[in-house]
Amino acid sequence: MNYETIIYDVEDGILKPVYFTNRNHSLELVARYGRTLSGPTTAMITTRGYSYLNKPDDFFYLDYVGGVTGLRSYPFFAVGGQSTAFARFSLLTPLMRAIDLQLGANTIDKIYAHLFFETGNGWGGPLQIGDNLKHGLGGELRIAFNRNYLMPMKFFVSTSYGLNRFSVTLPDSFVTESEDNRVTYGREFLFYFGLTFDFDFL
Repeated sequence: MNYETIIYDVEDGILKPVYFTNRNHSLELVARYGRTLSGPTTAMITTRGYSYLNKPDDFFYLDYVGGVTGLRSYPFFAVGGQSTAFARFSLLTPLMRAIDLQLGANTIDKIYAHLFFETGNGWGGPLQIGDNLKHGLGGELRIAFNRNYLMPMKFFVSTSYGLNRFSVTLPDSFVTESEDNRVTYGREFLFYFGLTFDFDFL
């Protein structure tokens, strides 16, 4: 990956950008496997591994894996590093199917429950969050519906809880409540909701 970083020189009271290019190389592996347990209930494992080959030592280039598409039990910038990995173990089961409920231009079709346990961490770089795996668990409600009779839509609302508590020291440019720029994550409920065309990225 190529990133252009901009810094500025002051010449005669005018800011003039100075451009230079950083080249980072990385490897990424994403995998997902699902299997029917009983009837319509399905178990699924979602994994992702990422590693820089040249190990850039800068907050900007770290791979962050928190948030709704990664470790949902922790905020996006809480877990990251030069190398990262996480796995989510999910149980998905329908609560209601073939609902056929009309609400304005929307036709509610199915409602699913999604329960999950997840674990992962980031290693290397300036975050210094420790080498131990960070665990979390959560639940999600998924609603599949059609918009205007032809557009398939998906709505989700979920909550998750991080089982580990840890602190991160942020750069001086970050504004925090503490004077030492330390922010503590974990052991709190996080909530997400969204509207998509499919649940694949979740």
